[in-house]
Amino acid sequence: MRILLTVFLLISVCTFGQTTRAVGQVVDAKTLEPLPYANIVLEKEKRGISTDEEGRYSFVIKEVSENAILKFSYVGYESQYLELKELKGKVIKLKPSIHHLTEVKIFNVKNRKTKRINNFLLSESVGLGNFSGGQYPSTVARFYEKPDKFEEACYLKQVEIRYFILKETLSRSAKYRLRIMAVDKEGKPSYDLLDNGLIVEKEPGEYRTKIDLLPYKIRIPDHGFFIAVEHLFIKENAFMERKDYRVNDTMVYKDVELRKYAPIFKGVLEKDDEDFKSYYKDINGWRKMNSLDNSNSVFSGKLPAPAFKITLTD
Repeated sequence: MRILLTVFLLISVCTFGQTTRAVGQVVDAKTLEPLPYANIVLEKEKRGISTDEEGRYSFVIKEVSENAILKFSYVGYESQYLELKELKGKVIKLKPSIHHLTEVKIFNVKNRKTKRINNFLLSESVGLGNFSGGQYPSTVARFYEKPDKFEEACYLKQVEIRYFILKETLSRSAKYRLRIMAVDKEGKPSYDLLDNGLIVEKEPGEYRTKIDLLPYKIRIPDHGFFIAVEHLFIKENAFMERKDYRVNDTMVYKDVELRKYAPIFKGVLEKDDEDFKSYYKDINGWRKMNSLDNSNSVFSGKLPAPAFKITLTD
């Protein structure tokens, strides 16, 4: 059985009877180079978009106070908060985070022995879409241990991302950000091991993408790492989805049309045990997948999780 997981959120905001248009650009504070596909989110109102490839943004927000706070964020940079009324024609300058100001290290990749991790062949597949219900950019991540096979240095050689195919997304291309992340003290995704992430493009009709990461010489920490994919809320990724949404046993919204953002990643259903270490990121930070509602019988008591195939080398 193939299941498409969709998290549907009913958004409630106060009405102020006004429309605000915001136009500007997000750049590096030092070099003034544009930051492509930065995220802009109204956290309280749970709405957001991504900038375009030139770091530019242009959007109209209705029924939100001009004093509402927006969060500007980009992989490897410190986030910045501004009021909506400040954004007309404003250039937002983000500073690199402290994790990206460390000394440069030289690694010697031998690439003599490899380890391929793919434990998903017999698992039931599931589609991982926008965990924000299409309201703001979201990210999903899966934890991987460093194999015992590598006593010394170990590097990430390749990641294979698979896609859950829908008729709305099959014949179109889509961009997303691939992130390789360290682990914090609580076992959650932490800072990025791959500077700024990597923008990947799914080609029309493509079922999977293999990404060569050996040139980046990403050394795997002894305590493991996360592979994460981040949806980009840009115009070329948008598509319309029409579905029925059940709120409870007596209330169902019929034929609801929502704007979503491709691609839909292919995942699997897994048991919620001590080995389950998959997360998604919402406006409150990283949350384990077991915080999702999996009461529907189609899940059989299991949880959705990303299923990235990876190859490691010495």
